[in-house]
Amino acid sequence: MKNDSKALRNIVLISQLSICVMVPTFLCLALGIWLDKKFGTWFTIPLLFIGMAAGARNAYVLAMNSVRQEEARKKKEQQMIIDQKVEEYRKRQENDSSDDKE
Repeated sequence: MKNDSKALRNIVLISQLSICVMVPTFLCLALGIWLDKKFGTWFTIPLLFIGMAAGARNAYVLAMNSVRQEEARKKKEQQMIIDQKVEEYRKRQENDSSDDKE
């Protein structure tokens, strides 16, 4: 079950990354083609590079946010395990001290 959710999360991340790269690239490409037809200029190539740079930046930001979320989730799980073990240790200490008094 845990592996299924992790695989699904990875598929969603890959889909988001591809969309974040493709959308600005194609929008800038379409804008460049439209400007070239309208004004007879050479805007397509520079706008294509700008779109690819924007897409790469979007992908980087999304990937880093995903990494930070995963690290925060792991830290939270580790802290829960530590808290649980500390609580078990305290209970054991209380039981040992109450046994010693009797």
